Order: sequence, then C-alpha cells, then structure tokens
Amino acid sequence: MSHMTIEALHQFQNLVITQPNCPYCVRAKAILDGRGTDYTTLVLGQDLEKTEMVAFIEQVANTTVRTVPQIILDGRYIGGHDDLVAFLERQVDHDALSDFEL
Repeated sequence: MSHMTIEALHQFQNLVITQPNCPYCVRAKAILDGRGTDYTTLVLGQDLEKTEMVAFIEQVANTTVRTVPQIILDGRYIGGHDDLVAFLERQVDHDALSDFEL
C-alpha cells in the first residue's frame, strides 16, 4: 500500500480518484478519454486511503466528500461525474458564445 501525502496530491493537474466497480468512475474517465485529456488515476484502497482523499478535497474545495469519482482538472476541483458533465457543458457554451462574438 503506497500512501499519497496531501502535498503529493497537489502535484496533479488532472486527477481522477476512483475505486473498483464504480460505474460513474468509468463514465467520467471515458468522457476525459474522449476529449483526449491526459490524467492520473488514483484508486482508493490501493493508491490512497479514503481518509486521505477526504482530507485533500477538504483542503482544495472546502467541502466534505464521501463519493467517487473525485475529479481535478487544470489544478481546479471539479467534483464528481455529474459535476464534470456540467463543467464541460459550461465550457462548450462559453466557447460557442465567444465564437459567436466574432
């Protein structure tokens, strides 16, 4: 069992914390794969303990989480699968608007 320190977790720009047999984790990673996003996957119980994940998210997002996946993109806390979908939809909307302004 390797332990990630909070400091080590802060090094990742794109991070997906998952656990085995988690359909939303699979879905979230498929979305990122589809966009060609490079990211690091850390598995609860293998790469880090749940307590370490909870402490890390409390530090970066000031919120307590009990679920996976937990997703960081470009060093920013996104949240879970639904948060990722919403975040990317907002990005697309934003891109569409900025194109429109030209």
